[in-house]
Amino acid sequence: MDAILKQSRLTDADKSKDKSKDLPNIRSIQYESGRTIDIDVADFKGHPLWKILIETARNNPLFAGNAGYAHNHIIPEDPKITPKELASKLSITVGEALAILEGYEPKS
Repeated sequence: MDAILKQSRLTDADKSKDKSKDLPNIRSIQYESGRTIDIDVADFKGHPLWKILIETARNNPLFAGNAGYAHNHIIPEDPKITPKELASKLSITVGEALAILEGYEPKS
């Protein structure tokens, strides 16, 4: 008897419990890619959200590997690389590229 009640709760479709229809579909919202935006880094560094951007990018588990590769291979070959170009080469966001370029110190 108990098993029948449990099975009926699983198989009976109760429309009043289905709340997923009330939630917006976040994936259907279209955003413009950040890779197409031309960025003036000097404007960003003074913005109050700059520190949040850097903190968020650096907390990405792949950040250390991407930054190390960029610092050792990409930036020495092209020291004037833009964040947009770096993002394209590493397949990362422009925000992550900005954080990588922010932390780069040329080897003397």
